[in-house]
Amino acid sequence: KLTTEITPTGITIHADKKLVEQIIINLITNSIQALEKKIDRNILLKAFRKADDKNVIQVIDNGTGIPEEELENIFVPFYTTKERGSGIGLSLSRQIMRLHNGKISMSSNPGIETIATLEF
Repeated sequence: KLTTEITPTGITIHADKKLVEQIIINLITNSIQALEKKIDRNILLKAFRKADDKNVIQVIDNGTGIPEEELENIFVPFYTTKERGSGIGLSLSRQIMRLHNGKISMSSNPGIETIATLEF
């Protein structure tokens, strides 16, 4: 189940649409893979403006999660824990966010929730 939550409506992000779209596709793909063994599968795509006027997009899932010891490596090029993974997706996403003077971060409570955050 994919749910969207955008507040306020009409939030504007000045960025290359195709590149940011590629990041979101990658994050949703990662979420889908993390949900493969779950019965109740949920992905929330959330966009909002923080108090400091930074715009944020989050992809949140209730999949298997990322162990704490792996979180520090997930943005390293070619690092992967997936059998079918190349380790390029999150590294490329970080580079794209840097090009937009933004940042990407990931937090996870394995088995409960993983949150990928893009901050512009």
